[in-house]
Amino acid sequence: MKTSFTKITTLLVIVLATAYFITDQRAPPSTPIKEATSNSIDYGKHAINDFDQNVPPGKKELGQPALSKNQTKTGQQGYEQVTDNIAPIGLAVKSKPMAERALYAASPSMHDRAMPLPLSREGYAARNDNRFMSVALSPLSTFGLEVDSSSYANIRRQINQGHRPIPASVRLEEVVNYFDYGFPSPTSKHPIAVMSDYAAAPWNPNHRLAMIGVKAVDNTETSTQGTRLTFLLDTSGSMNSPNKLPLLIRSFKVLLSNLNPDDQVAIVTYAGSAGLVLQPTAVAQRDVIFNALNKLRAGGSTAGGAGIQLAYDVARQQFDKNASNLVILATDGDFNVGPSSDGELKSMIEQQRESGVFLSVIGMGTGNYQDAKMQVLSEAGNGIAHYLDSDAEAKRLFETELKRTLHIAAKDVKVQVEFNPAAVAQYRLLGYESRVMHAEDFRDDKKDSGEIGAGHSVVALYEIIPTGNGPTPDIARRYPASHTTGTEAMELGYVKVRYKQPDENKSVEFDHILNTQAKPINTASTDLQWAAAAAEFSLVMSDSEYKGTSSLANALLRAKAILRTTEDDKRKEFVQLLERLNTTWVAHE
Repeated sequence: MKTSFTKITTLLVIVLATAYFITDQRAPPSTPIKEATSNSIDYGKHAINDFDQNVPPGKKELGQPALSKNQTKTGQQGYEQVTDNIAPIGLAVKSKPMAERALYAASPSMHDRAMPLPLSREGYAARNDNRFMSVALSPLSTFGLEVDSSSYANIRRQINQGHRPIPASVRLEEVVNYFDYGFPSPTSKHPIAVMSDYAAAPWNPNHRLAMIGVKAVDNTETSTQGTRLTFLLDTSGSMNSPNKLPLLIRSFKVLLSNLNPDDQVAIVTYAGSAGLVLQPTAVAQRDVIFNALNKLRAGGSTAGGAGIQLAYDVARQQFDKNASNLVILATDGDFNVGPSSDGELKSMIEQQRESGVFLSVIGMGTGNYQDAKMQVLSEAGNGIAHYLDSDAEAKRLFETELKRTLHIAAKDVKVQVEFNPAAVAQYRLLGYESRVMHAEDFRDDKKDSGEIGAGHSVVALYEIIPTGNGPTPDIARRYPASHTTGTEAMELGYVKVRYKQPDENKSVEFDHILNTQAKPINTASTDLQWAAAAAEFSLVMSDSEYKGTSSLANALLRAKAILRTTEDDKRKEFVQLLERLNTTWVAHE
């Protein structure tokens, strides 16, 4: 009896000690999440940068917040960390392992339990904001336009799941370009037209915000161009969840309902090995196509490379030079069999795109979504990246957006801006970090760039430091600012746009003048005001070191004011998203 009592007592002590240990290891209550203000710590100065001098690879720079004793292997509240390359939330890490899979850990000083970072191993490419450039040293800014919008839908998914978006998932230009703008349609011989506006920057009273807007001609209703689609569907085990393969099947049924009877589709799947599920079939045979989709099941590993190769082979079988030939890859991006590195996949697709078949990607899922791979694939394939998080997004994507993608108005679209040193001291391109080009690439027709679909509107924003509002380099110039006279003195900059017709390989160029007449932001065009609200939201969500006085509250006020003049569903949803964030985030300030 005594022995049994001793055993029971010992067991009870062990249970109590274990419970105490587990409780002690739980994350302590953290400071309520606050929106960064001008008084916040500038974490951007403490980014790990393996290319910085005096900072050994894998080591943290002096001043970087140290890990707590509970964060050596597992981050606060269980967020996974890589201990040899730790960075505070919002920082880009340039070391090779982290560039391919940028993992961000929660910091108790920046997050609360209301909006933690997602518990995940999602992969995002490290990003560094474009910096301010001196006009005296670098008067030319060159970049390729793009119409991707996957970042916004991905951010929305994270917020709707109760998480603060992972900073690296925020690509400002994609957030801004998720929305439609009321730019005038082309009236000249060019399939795209350019407009601009200039106003005070909402987040810095001494800066200005310049908008360059591009609008493509919309010929989707009159076009007789056919469509040849090859669906490349990930049916691996990682797609076995309600928000992945089942959502994808429903989405493609929406797409089929918006194609013409003479259009053709084929279905290729990959899971362990690649296979042809449906030979090229006319859309008129909807029952046959629906039956093939309904039989799809998820399971196995992900032979992504083999699937892409087979999809291109099938696309060439049904290739029609008078049609839009497109491979649509739908996946969570978790390639783990075959040529799975970003470099190998990119090389494969670059070799295939010359055949005239473009590749667009649809990302989906949560927890292990590999966004970095999605971006590599779509850019290499001359296509567009989307993120699918709901049936509502599927309806928007496949009823409207895909029509624009299938009917390209202009390809390899590049923009080069020459800023006037008499008006501009410094400039910064907001977003487009992966699309920045060397000045000499502008007229190099061998340099690939982005495509603009029929009816698409695209926005590029520059933050401007006017002359007299900051230091300028003391260098000798042949044409100093004081020499600019006449009408040129009233110009902010000179915009050149270069593009190719969809069926041509030689570029065409035209120009546009930016004027210097800045106005208050609340009297600017509604398009610039909306773009500014979307940009301000992005600066806050990414915790940009250039955010200035940006706030969600200000973005909400501006967006709500514009919403009164429109019935746009996407804009309504954005306002609702901002309202939700302002109650769960700003309320803690």
